[in-house]
Amino acid sequence: MALRAEEIGTGPAVLFIHGSLGDARLWAPVAGIVANRFRCINYDQRFFGGSTGPAEEWSAADDAIAILDRFGVERAALVGLSGGGGIAIDVALAHPDRVWALAHVAGAVAGIGFDLPTPDGVDENDAMAFDFAVWAPLGVDDLIRDMWLATPKARGVPDGAQPRKRPSAAERLGEISVPTLVISAKLDPASFSQVGRTAASRIPRARLVEIDSDHYLTVRRPDEVGEVLLDFLTEAAHG
Repeated sequence: MALRAEEIGTGPAVLFIHGSLGDARLWAPVAGIVANRFRCINYDQRFFGGSTGPAEEWSAADDAIAILDRFGVERAALVGLSGGGGIAIDVALAHPDRVWALAHVAGAVAGIGFDLPTPDGVDENDAMAFDFAVWAPLGVDDLIRDMWLATPKARGVPDGAQPRKRPSAAERLGEISVPTLVISAKLDPASFSQVGRTAASRIPRARLVEIDSDHYLTVRRPDEVGEVLLDFLTEAAHG
């Protein structure tokens, strides 16, 4: 396994976990803002971007812990986007001693389902077209296309490589005790946005913020997302 990762900034550690629509570039603009006050670690998940892995079963949550270990980080704030939000929750539940804050950004939760609309005129077998119709209603540029092409959907994975079955987190959200921020993307599909609202209602004292964007909010509205995160992390770090 070789996971590509980089760090910028100094201060309390923050680990950024991207989702399934791209690689670490999804978080790069926001990490650059947060790095003004924090040590930001941003990495490509296994089989995304510059990261590789063998033909075996793996755990995305274990990979996140491995990144913290590589950088010598005992405790970090976990900031997860989309599927990365679900991974951040998995880590917070499995390794609460490694987490000092949690930000769930337009995120999923293992055990909470959602339905996606079928866009008119889009072939469901065309994965790129389907994803962009559902998740990028504000349009697509070269960066968004390039990031999608850096995903396992576009490139595939080695035969025999598969993610380990994840336990449901839905009924355990009340166990999360660290400061938590939930950010919702206003233009996400309604049932997916409900996942975030459900998480915010079940995690004790979680704060819910809505950003006027589609699912690519971290590259469309990096200043707004970055400032919301900075305020939250600064308060959590000094709390």
